[in-house]
Amino acid sequence: MQRILVVDDAATVRMYHRAILEGAGYVVDEAINGIEALEKARELHPDVILMDI
Repeated sequence: MQRILVVDDAATVRMYHRAILEGAGYVVDEAINGIEALEKARELHPDVILMDI
């Protein structure tokens, strides 16, 4: 199963992306900032990272 890490400081945006992606069959993890994203990327090895800039 493919894993996607969603990085956004807005909880509603993360929830929106999670609902869509999980509905499509992906495993979704979340991070609220760049530091947390780096930690989770190292730990979880996601296939894709989605983030706002």
